[in-house]
Amino acid sequence: MITWMQKHKKYLVVTIWISTIAFVGAGFVGWGAYDFNSNRSTSVAKVGHRNISVQELNEKYSQLFSYYNNIFNGQLSEEKASDMGLQNLALDASIRDSLLLNFADDIGLSVNDDDIIKYIVSDSNFQKDGVFDEKIYKDVLRRSRINPQDFEKNLKRSILIEKLSQAIRVSANDDDISMMSAIFNMKDEVAFKIVTINDNEIVITKDEMKKFWEKNQNNYMTEDKYKFGSIFIPNSDLKASDDVLKSYYEDNKDSYRNSEDKIKSFEEAKDLVKRDYALQENKTAALKRYTELKKGEVQTIEDISFFASKAPFDIENLNKLSVGDVVKPIIYNNGYIILKLNEIEKSKTKTYDEAKDEVLEAFKLEKEKEILDAKVKKEVANFDVKNASVASISRTDRKDIDGLDMLESGNFIDHVFSSTNKKGYVILDNKAVIYEILEQKLLPDSLVSDKKLVSENIATLKNNELIKDLTNALQKRYKVEEYIKR
Repeated sequence: MITWMQKHKKYLVVTIWISTIAFVGAGFVGWGAYDFNSNRSTSVAKVGHRNISVQELNEKYSQLFSYYNNIFNGQLSEEKASDMGLQNLALDASIRDSLLLNFADDIGLSVNDDDIIKYIVSDSNFQKDGVFDEKIYKDVLRRSRINPQDFEKNLKRSILIEKLSQAIRVSANDDDISMMSAIFNMKDEVAFKIVTINDNEIVITKDEMKKFWEKNQNNYMTEDKYKFGSIFIPNSDLKASDDVLKSYYEDNKDSYRNSEDKIKSFEEAKDLVKRDYALQENKTAALKRYTELKKGEVQTIEDISFFASKAPFDIENLNKLSVGDVVKPIIYNNGYIILKLNEIEKSKTKTYDEAKDEVLEAFKLEKEKEILDAKVKKEVANFDVKNASVASISRTDRKDIDGLDMLESGNFIDHVFSSTNKKGYVILDNKAVIYEILEQKLLPDSLVSDKKLVSENIATLKNNELIKDLTNALQKRYKVEEYIKR
């Protein structure tokens, strides 16, 4: 149980802080018929004084899609998501968020730029060697196809909800802790047998693979491919004096830091200063050529093509570009590059040959699970505790079990203590464990070592209920108008 708490802590926390960079698998979603009165065409709902935009709803849908896609081991399709009612879940979640945001506004809570900066610079996704790196920040967002302004706007909402949750947070009391600790004071002696399969038990035919691909082919898609024409403007060979370069350095020295986040001296940064000064001086020429290309006065020189995830440049809003659009000058290869979008080769289903390696990997896992499941069910009937291995296990003493690694041991122990059955089996990826509990003992309270974690998670459960009760009450306080049909 302790391991489960540690592993799932981020899903238990009260704050509605789901990373906005986890947009995996879901694109723009059609949300039914719109009410086109007034400004409603840009919103899907209004809660109190806050509108819920189409973009916010799509972000929430993407977050939920990513969450459930992980649960389904990457096998969640749009069709399955629709059957689950994921669109309605996203709308309900967006409305709950907006109820809390309205309440936060009314009690005087707010978020300033310093709050946003604090969260961004402390996010490990944007750090290098433990220090915030702006290039990584922009690159992560670019690869996730998220505009920094949109990310920070969404982050502002998340921070405000977190501030509210902290303001009303309650703690676990002694009775709560005593009751939960008693659950951990149990030690089981179990007989067990580990069941595995060999590679020669897994026989895969070409026909089986093709049938599997035909059934799941929508999971094997190519990426959008962007085809640009380009003009490259190299930096001029400027003969800037040291005085000019030093002046530029003084104005921009905060940009020149070493691996310890200390500002480099002028001499240490001189080569970078020369490059950046040349880029600054060359920017006017690049903007002039950009304008000429937009007006059709010049033509592109070289064609460049790339998939969205492998863009060699930092192009903001790449997925929002239309054919014929001209991209403003981008710093590239000691100069500027100007791009004009000529064609978008849209994502399509891969052919069997293109997807064959991915299909083989996925099908092998599925086949392995089927064979293992059938094998363990057969062996359960003949399981004899006299010929089995024996181990003493508890929630608090996480020892590795012979034949299982640390993670597998933890999952096995969690399963045994979560089950109400005296015997059974558990599947652990490529192996299974058949078990039977032989004896149970109560441990002294002193052996429960992680009382702090127990306390934190009791508080989390209590606060989840508090937030649930609060949102139910706020539904009576704030008017909710939906502009789309469910």
